[in-house]
Amino acid sequence: MTVNTGKPAPIRFALNQSVQVKYIEKQKVMFEWHQHDCFELILTIGAQGSGFIGTAIHEFDDIDLALVAPGVPHTWDSQAPNDTAELVVVVLWPKALLNCAIAELADLQGWLERIESGLVFSRDAAEQVREQCLALHTKSPVGRLALLCEILTELRACPAKGIRLAHSRISERLARVQAFIASQVDNPPSQAQCAAHINVSTATLKRWFQQELGCSFSQYCALLRCQRAQHLLATEHRPIGVVAQQCGFVSAAYFNQFFKAQTGMTPSAYRRQFSWRKR
Repeated sequence: MTVNTGKPAPIRFALNQSVQVKYIEKQKVMFEWHQHDCFELILTIGAQGSGFIGTAIHEFDDIDLALVAPGVPHTWDSQAPNDTAELVVVVLWPKALLNCAIAELADLQGWLERIESGLVFSRDAAEQVREQCLALHTKSPVGRLALLCEILTELRACPAKGIRLAHSRISERLARVQAFIASQVDNPPSQAQCAAHINVSTATLKRWFQQELGCSFSQYCALLRCQRAQHLLATEHRPIGVVAQQCGFVSAAYFNQFFKAQTGMTPSAYRRQFSWRKR
């Protein structure tokens, strides 16, 4: 992960190791909206700002700890006056890392897989694992894995705010549909096309969305388009009407209404508060 004091920088990890740790000292907590196929634990010390996990936003101050599930878009953005963090610790590991025959690790893996999109932990929980997170970089690869398991075991027992988006991994076939839609989010395929993609009837697919995701097919597609709109509003100069059109909304009025329902603010208010244009 690269963070600098200028414009937002891309996140790049070489995913060829089991557990990766990055320490960023005395830098702005600001990076591009991104997602990857790993779990990510983010500890932020000595800054204040906003964390974005999918369409959810949480405020952080002084110390913050969040866990993001694979495939969920996210970013962090610090704010003045404390926009430079003392330290940010980012830990990444493959989503199936603990999927093995060892019962204790399998239990941890099962807990991770039940996290639908992300968790934001309490201040007490962040303080509880703070020193362990700071010690990760001193360990050998095996020691790092062992310490990560200790951290996750403690966090599993801590209170946390769950973030539930429409990215459920309950059904493998439904997950294929989700990936199919995500690959064409600006112009999503029809429900019939998605049903044909996994060789089921349209009625079956419709029932899966309602039963397993708790929303209709059209609502799910709109949620993905809303996430795309958040990224464009925060990083681009395009007029709001153009953003709505490029994200597949039939009208700017409907886009404004839907966006406010999902984020609690209008697109223009979101852009004023979170845009990186002023950086």
